Amino acid sequence: MTWRGDLPAACWEAGVELRIIPVEAESTSDGVFLATHTSIPLIQRDHVASATGGSPSTEHDLLRAVREQPADQPIIPILGKPGTGKSHLVRWLRINLKTTDATRLIFVPKHRMSLRGILDLILEHATGQRADELRAKVATAVDAASDEKEARLRLRAALAILVETRGTQQDGGTPEDDELRAYLASPEGLPALLLDPVFRDRLLSDDGPIGRLVREKLSGKGTEDKEEAFGFSPQDLNLSVDDINNAGVNARDVAGALTSEAGLRDLAAKMLNEQLGPAVSEVFGIGGDDLKQLLVELRLDLQRQGLELLLLIEDFSIFQGIQGGLIDAITLIPTENLQLCPMRVVMAVTTGYFVNNIPDTVYSRTYKVYDLETSQTGAATFEPAQFAARYLNAVRAGSALIDQHHDEGARIPKPCLQCPVHEKCHQAFGHVDDMGLFPFNRRALDLAIRSRSQDEGFIARDVLTRVLRPVLQRDRSEIDESRFPGAGFENDFRSGALDIFDNIEDQVRLRTPGDPDMSERRIRMVRFWGPGNGPQNLDPTIHDAFGIPLLEAFGKSPEPAPPTTHQKKEHPPRKIEEQPSQPPTPPPATPEAKPRLVQAVDRWRASGDLTQGERNDLRNIVHAAITGYLEFENGFGPEAGWTSGKKEHAPSFDASSSIVLDDDKLDKALIPVDRTNDEDVRVLRALAWAGGKGSWDAVPNGEVLQRLCMAKAQAWAARVTAYLDLQDRNDDPELARIAHALLTVSKAFGIADAYKPDVHSRIRALFASRPEATGVQLRPRLRKWQDAFSSSSQQPGREWLQDRLLRLASYSQGGGKPLAVDLPRLLHAVRDGAADAAWPARAPDVLIQAVRNIDARAAELDQLLEEASGLLPDTGELGSSVAEVAKPLNSLIAHRAALGQLPSSINAEGLATAARAVKSGDQKKVEAIGEALQSWRTLPADERLRLMTSDWDSSAKRIETWLSMAGNAVEALEKKLTAGPVSEVQREHDDALRRLSAGLNALSDEITHVTGPGGNA
Repeated sequence: MTWRGDLPAACWEAGVELRIIPVEAESTSDGVFLATHTSIPLIQRDHVASATGGSPSTEHDLLRAVREQPADQPIIPILGKPGTGKSHLVRWLRINLKTTDATRLIFVPKHRMSLRGILDLILEHATGQRADELRAKVATAVDAASDEKEARLRLRAALAILVETRGTQQDGGTPEDDELRAYLASPEGLPALLLDPVFRDRLLSDDGPIGRLVREKLSGKGTEDKEEAFGFSPQDLNLSVDDINNAGVNARDVAGALTSEAGLRDLAAKMLNEQLGPAVSEVFGIGGDDLKQLLVELRLDLQRQGLELLLLIEDFSIFQGIQGGLIDAITLIPTENLQLCPMRVVMAVTTGYFVNNIPDTVYSRTYKVYDLETSQTGAATFEPAQFAARYLNAVRAGSALIDQHHDEGARIPKPCLQCPVHEKCHQAFGHVDDMGLFPFNRRALDLAIRSRSQDEGFIARDVLTRVLRPVLQRDRSEIDESRFPGAGFENDFRSGALDIFDNIEDQVRLRTPGDPDMSERRIRMVRFWGPGNGPQNLDPTIHDAFGIPLLEAFGKSPEPAPPTTHQKKEHPPRKIEEQPSQPPTPPPATPEAKPRLVQAVDRWRASGDLTQGERNDLRNIVHAAITGYLEFENGFGPEAGWTSGKKEHAPSFDASSSIVLDDDKLDKALIPVDRTNDEDVRVLRALAWAGGKGSWDAVPNGEVLQRLCMAKAQAWAARVTAYLDLQDRNDDPELARIAHALLTVSKAFGIADAYKPDVHSRIRALFASRPEATGVQLRPRLRKWQDAFSSSSQQPGREWLQDRLLRLASYSQGGGKPLAVDLPRLLHAVRDGAADAAWPARAPDVLIQAVRNIDARAAELDQLLEEASGLLPDTGELGSSVAEVAKPLNSLIAHRAALGQLPSSINAEGLATAARAVKSGDQKKVEAIGEALQSWRTLPADERLRLMTSDWDSSAKRIETWLSMAGNAVEALEKKLTAGPVSEVQREHDDALRRLSAGLNALSDEITHVTGPGGNA
């Protein structure tokens, strides 16, 4: 049982579609032709020179125009693109034109009509001696060139001769055109190329213009041949051959010029096409003049018999090469001296050929023009469903029944009316005048036609041969076996539905668990037969006909939502944070509501297409989600010397190389994201949505998708962990010994973070830059001792150990991007308890020795003690701070300077400057260092390192500078006071100085101790 009871699900017989839906209009019987005929909208124009405007028209208006043609305007052209129905319209005219005994009808079909066949059609109506002579000439001439190979060679040679002898002839050309024509027409130009033995195979090939033209003249056009007139195109002259060096010099030169210059190819093709007519006449022995004479003789003969001539030409381009004679003959008007019979000509011709190849003489003899360009303004609306319904009806009826009805003069049979399910079928799938659209409906038909249309235009031939016939022929068994719509249907028509129902989340809602084939068919059904606004059940009859069950979760199809504005630029989330439970938000119904990258994922899912920018952005989103679960750190600030990604720190986890979205590279990828895998697409799409909106709250069904993304990101992170060999994050003794050796070096460099107890500060210290040396001249022994901790060509040091550590606990992101450290492993390594871990057996001797050297060097601090102690000034006798002592001294110096009694050796400004240079903490720091040095032997090793490498050099230097200058000033003042007679005022001033000097005795002694008798340190 099927949805139609005991009848097959498909309501037509196998194979009948090939007889009902032909490639060309003349292939079917008159009965089938009329049963499938649909009125095609036309544009009628009264002026042939106008390519726009006109009024809507039909084939009945065309029929009326043919009947009413005036004798002085005998031509009616039917224009249109290939496949639009020009031949169909000419055949319809032939069937419906009721000619009288006084009319001789000549119908020239476009297929299988050779040059001789065309001439024989005309000669069939000619009588008399002249006609017999022309018959003999035609037979002799055409038969002489019946060998196709010979005809090709002769046509090539004729073209070479004609181009050389006539190629320069043109009117109104520019001087530049004349110069180029002269070159191409010269023996070194096109003639050299045409006659060259190396280029011969290309020029004479079956699909080349010479081969196509000869084949048409001898055998007529085939259904596979293009509708345009045969001739040379610029592309035909873009020549290349394998053995170019064997070609003649001239042929090589002209071929190279044609290949490199498009304008020259255009001109060369034009020159060759100008000589095609005379060349055809020469090769086949009959040309345009003969055709003109033949038609003139025929018209004279018919006029003597009192008859008229009606010429229906299905494709004017088949007269290529002899068209001039035809045009001359049909544009002749009877006169008193030339008694020609009345003649009417209806010719189908492509718009481009008519515009480019028909001379102006035709325009003045044209009555009306009928154009099948249905996209023009004013054209009647064309309904594809009406066009398709008549063919679908004819396929159900079959050609035998249709021909029987036609012969009996009965109406077109409509088998749908005898079908037991026709009422509900027509309601669900649609119909036109009781002719059902099954297996299509209007929506599916429109999408399928759109996928096969060019420039959004309706091409009747494409609808028949690329839409209706493939489905009726290929998919019939699928319909009968409940396997429709299958992958073939989707592959054929996918481009027409690219923007419809490509939301993976909506597709998931249509899944039938455990039945992927059913799920895919339901998705196709809703995409093509549904209204295009999301997942839903369709009319139950459609489900029944295709054997696809309804889903209980859906009711009526939702109404489409209004469009929303474009979204802001997305920023991918670093890590998928857990969110509190919340109700899922409804999905947006229009593409405009989606962030840019979400739309990119939908397009990628459907077609595999992604721009490079979209691909990079999506890979970065996945990379950020994964690294959020790896507990890695990407560096410790720009000052870190290790941030450049190095290839030797493989393996790597780089977004551009490790994450792959390309179908052909998935099998070798560390993280493959497969567009055919629903989970991959859902996760990628959800991450893109969360990144675009900045929050999971804004993601439709965000709570569910967030959990899905978390699980997927963790699974991806597990793959990366395994790939980077990070599964074992237990204590690593080698890593610990290296880390603590580097901490020791950082302490020796005076890096403050190395002394802090928290592990993150210590990790920063491992890679922190060495502080800039400010006291190289003050403490040369310290700087030399520190320099020994750096790597050299003879001895591994800090840099070598840093590299070794990164090999054990980092991965590279490649391309100069930062390294990333395995933070959990390193946190274990820098703990205090790991400092004395036993060396593992795998540790190389050079590493063990390097660590021992660092430890030994760090213990050699006694050699620096004397240098440090000698740098410290003794401020213990000051009795106060430097600032408090400097103030009265500066005041005294200022008073003596005001009296003009300041010794010249005192630099008052320099002394004041030195006092101001001493910072508030300098004295306290220097005194603390001095006290620590006094208890040197009792200090722990870390305190000795901190004491010796901390920054106190500058403080000591500033205090020492002021003490030296102050001692010299006091000494100079004392000498001045004891020299020469003393006035009363001077005596009072000196008493004050002595009181001050009494307070500075200790200072003077200290200055003397520090600077020595000469005042030098």
